[in-house]
Amino acid sequence: MIKASHNPFLVWLFKLFTRIIIHSRFHKIFFEGDTSSQSSSMLVISNHFSWWDGFFIHYLNNKLWKKRFHVMMLEEELAKRKFLSKGGAFSIRRNHSTSATSLIYAKNILKNDAQNLLLMYPQGKLQSMATRYLRFEPGVQHLVQKTGVTVKMVVSLVDFFEKPRPSVWLYLKDLYYDSESEQTIEQSFNMFMDECIEHHNQNTDL
Repeated sequence: MIKASHNPFLVWLFKLFTRIIIHSRFHKIFFEGDTSSQSSSMLVISNHFSWWDGFFIHYLNNKLWKKRFHVMMLEEELAKRKFLSKGGAFSIRRNHSTSATSLIYAKNILKNDAQNLLLMYPQGKLQSMATRYLRFEPGVQHLVQKTGVTVKMVVSLVDFFEKPRPSVWLYLKDLYYDSESEQTIEQSFNMFMDECIEHHNQNTDL
């Protein structure tokens, strides 16, 4: 696997680039819901429909939480852009024996330092924003069971309306781990996503 590192200059450069590109390509970006930080490490899970998704969460972290950013990427994608590992990206190989090593690595990120933030896309692939039910790979459920970490669920929605540039809405909700719950993280996220879409359709006002 490709491990993450944090080169101070590149971390600063990534933050600057994220701020510039978000402000130049999008009309506005809105945050709604459980935006507060946590004293412990954070696991963020989100829908994944575009090239922009990592920038959205990176921007969110830089604005609100200012934690040490990590993101799990497919190894074949990170291998093409290894410089991203200097900003906190690390790899996983789907359906491969080494995926267990990546999950142990992710667990250590969450357990070793309260300043760490880990972003995961549990569906493991890009899917249309119109997809109404996301199937998760088993890794995120296993990770939460092993760490007991609170999950920050983020649903990203994009609309243009009358503007030439799109706006982004990031809806956030904390999911507290309960070993007795019969509801999986996949089910909890999809219920939240349905709520967000309904709320967005009823209340969006520019």
